[in-house]
Amino acid sequence: MKDILQKAMGNENEEELIKYLDFEHSGKIDYDHYDLIEKALIETWHTQHEDLVNTIYLENLIDDRFVEPILEIAINENKYRSFDCELESTLRKCVHALKTINSKKSNEALEKLKSLNNENVKSILEMYK
Repeated sequence: MKDILQKAMGNENEEELIKYLDFEHSGKIDYDHYDLIEKALIETWHTQHEDLVNTIYLENLIDDRFVEPILEIAINENKYRSFDCELESTLRKCVHALKTINSKKSNEALEKLKSLNNENVKSILEMYK
């Protein structure tokens, strides 16, 4: 599993990254993948930011190293979320991922997102009340 991610990152190969993120690999992501996932989050040679964030959320990858990259993806729409429509699915998944991490740092990031007064952020946060 990790070799697929290393190959994707080393070759900046989006197809390999997609293979890594495939649902068939669910439950197979180990802690030793986290450094590569963190790097992949902020890379701009691919368009898989939504799936990476979703993987953090669905696989319960709880680690503060993901907070800053997730916040960057959420805030920097032009760079990381150019495919988001008015429902902003990537932004919504960023909120879910930060709630999953549930640390002091991730909660501070959520406060930053709340301060944007974005309706999609508000909508997702309402789900957690």
